[in-house]
Amino acid sequence: MTQEQRRVTRSALARYGQRGYKQSSRGRLWSLAIEKALYYYEAAEPTRAQLIRLRYFEHRSVEETMERLNLSYSTYQKAHSDVLSTIAIYAAHGGLL
Repeated sequence: MTQEQRRVTRSALARYGQRGYKQSSRGRLWSLAIEKALYYYEAAEPTRAQLIRLRYFEHRSVEETMERLNLSYSTYQKAHSDVLSTIAIYAAHGGLL
């Protein structure tokens, strides 16, 4: 995953849920990619699904997210990287990346 793909994916996560975001076709496609990743992680890795919710939907800090999920910094970094990569893969399948 390139730095640009990481930046674009983080930006989409930050905008997810904002008023009017799903109004554009690009916003709908990003929302679909995010939701697919969330559903995948709910079934396969619930901690990563919680990371998405806490960090991006509830706007918790890294430290608070780590504490609530009982993760070390290195484990958080790995999980966060996995989440961004998974969303980026779904986004690429949708033609966004």
